[in-house]
Amino acid sequence: NVTYIRNIPDGGGTSLENWYLVASPVAGESAVDFITNAGDISTNGSGEYAIGTFWGNGWVYNYSGNLTSGVGFGIKKDAAGDVSFTGTLNTSDVSAAPVYVTNGYHLLGNPFTSYLATNSNADATNNLLTVNNTILSEPTIWLWDESNDKYDTYNQARPAFHIAPGQGFFIEVNNPAGGDFDFTEAMQSHQTDTFQKSAKKSVSNPNISLLMSNGSLDRVTDIYYINGTTTGFDSGYDSSIFGGVTHTFEIFTQVVDNSVDKNLGIQSLPDSDYENMVVPVGVIAEANTEITFTANTTNIPSGLKVFLEDRETNTFTRLDEANGEYKVTLSQDVNDVGRFYLHTTAAALSVPEVHLENVSVYTTHATNIRIEGIALGKTQMKLVNMLGKEVLQQNFSSNGVSDIAIPKLARGIYIVQLNTEKGKLNKKIIID
Repeated sequence: NVTYIRNIPDGGGTSLENWYLVASPVAGESAVDFITNAGDISTNGSGEYAIGTFWGNGWVYNYSGNLTSGVGFGIKKDAAGDVSFTGTLNTSDVSAAPVYVTNGYHLLGNPFTSYLATNSNADATNNLLTVNNTILSEPTIWLWDESNDKYDTYNQARPAFHIAPGQGFFIEVNNPAGGDFDFTEAMQSHQTDTFQKSAKKSVSNPNISLLMSNGSLDRVTDIYYINGTTTGFDSGYDSSIFGGVTHTFEIFTQVVDNSVDKNLGIQSLPDSDYENMVVPVGVIAEANTEITFTANTTNIPSGLKVFLEDRETNTFTRLDEANGEYKVTLSQDVNDVGRFYLHTTAAALSVPEVHLENVSVYTTHATNIRIEGIALGKTQMKLVNMLGKEVLQQNFSSNGVSDIAIPKLARGIYIVQLNTEKGKLNKKIIID
């Protein structure tokens, strides 16, 4: 038998910050033995232990079965200290077979006492995301960062990252045909400890990390510029924020070409034509929250500047220079894109140049049109078919994102005509 010891640096209290995602790096131990050996796993008022699984889309606590190899667990201790796992070494490939039972989010974990390559920057072929691509809705894993009360997103665009022994992580499954999630010996390597740590920024691709803070919580969304990626959704290189929880404070982006409606924690774009790619930035925050935006840039081409546009205040703020920040207090709850946009350009920006740039018009379904990016103010919308016949007219006040209900119409191409306080704009849409 082998005993593997992992330190848990925080415990106690009632906050989520002191929960950790772990997995047994050995085989043959039960949850009861693990709780006994740990000595101070927290309990609630009903005597249930703070050890839980997440399978499908929900938590189940007071887990008392075996610590199955490849399955992750959420745990919480009464105080900081060590936990230990005792069992036999896994010396062959491990498959987390129950993954195919249901679509949704699943909590898995490293079943080995060695480190595992997560993405292709860690190992070109033998990595978790590449090997298990076919059963994942996105080649993405999410790790809980208890110190910052958030989930971190990892995909193929991120610097090389290895899952540490004892580390649990989330995946999302979306494959009705089923399949196992495989941990192979070929993924193994020796590394310095990466448990609860972020990937080091060691890749050469240009990168903008856009940060948002409310004074107590910090959030970040990453944009990478990589040869071969597109302005649409690139599986493995664009990744959603974690969807297994309800976010009350978060930042994300959406794809530049508006082809999918995903809130991205990581977006990858072509490493050319920077000035024509304006990135919609989404925010989730409550009214009366003061938020501050800053940016960290790496390897951005010489001469390019990074601006954050606020279409409600009609301002552009440069973020890539020393002490660059944009601070604003929200007058209402925010939970979408349409107000903030990120620009990369060599020229200074002014409001008249871009007030109708990157306004997006698309259908969310056959009876709804979504209009994003119009600054606050009154807008008239007309919907015209290809014969020039007006089939709908509606006035509305824009708040960045507006959903317009439309009647059931014949399939085909239509023209959306927008008359705003800043000017006129026509957009072509397809109703299917």
